[in-house]
Amino acid sequence: MKRRILFLIIISSSLFLYSCAGSSVSLVGGKNPGHPVNVIAINPNGGILGDAIAIELARYDINVVDPAQLTNLVARLNLNEFEIGTPQNLLKLKDEGIDGYLIVKVASGYDGLPQSASVRLNSTYNGQLIAGVSWQNGYGGQAGSMADRMMRSDVSSAAKEIVAELVKNIK
Repeated sequence: MKRRILFLIIISSSLFLYSCAGSSVSLVGGKNPGHPVNVIAINPNGGILGDAIAIELARYDINVVDPAQLTNLVARLNLNEFEIGTPQNLLKLKDEGIDGYLIVKVASGYDGLPQSASVRLNSTYNGQLIAGVSWQNGYGGQAGSMADRMMRSDVSSAAKEIVAELVKNIK
C-alpha cells in the first residue's frame, strides 16, 4: 500500500513538473552594425515593458534615450512618431548621437503581466536589424492556478531576460 501511494506521488509530481514551463527567449541576430551601439532610443509605444528595458539597458552601461526624451526629440525635429523607423528619420536620430532605435511590442496576459513581447533594435546608420528578441511568459497548469502564478514572470524579470539576450549582439 505504501509503495502505491509513493508511486502515485511520484507520478503526480512528474506530471505537475512536465505541465509547467518557464519563460522562453529567442534571439535573432541581424547583421553586424559596423559601428558601436552606445546610445539607444526606446520607442514611446513600448509601455511599461519598454521603460523596464530602458532601465536594464542602463545597467549594461548603455546610454538610453527614454520614451519621454524621444517624444520631445521627435517633436523638436518635427518628425512623426509613426514614421521614426524610416531610413531618413533614423538618419536624423543618428545626427543627434543615437546609434540604435529599439521597438518594443508587448501583449498582456489575463493577469496583467506580459504574455509575450517582441523587441527589435535597428541601426540608425543604415536601418538594418542589429538584434531581435522574442519573449514568451511561462505557464503552469490552469490559468490562474497557484502553479501558473509561480511560473509567470513579472515585468522586471521579463526585461532582464530580454536585455540579457539583446546585449549579446551589441557588446
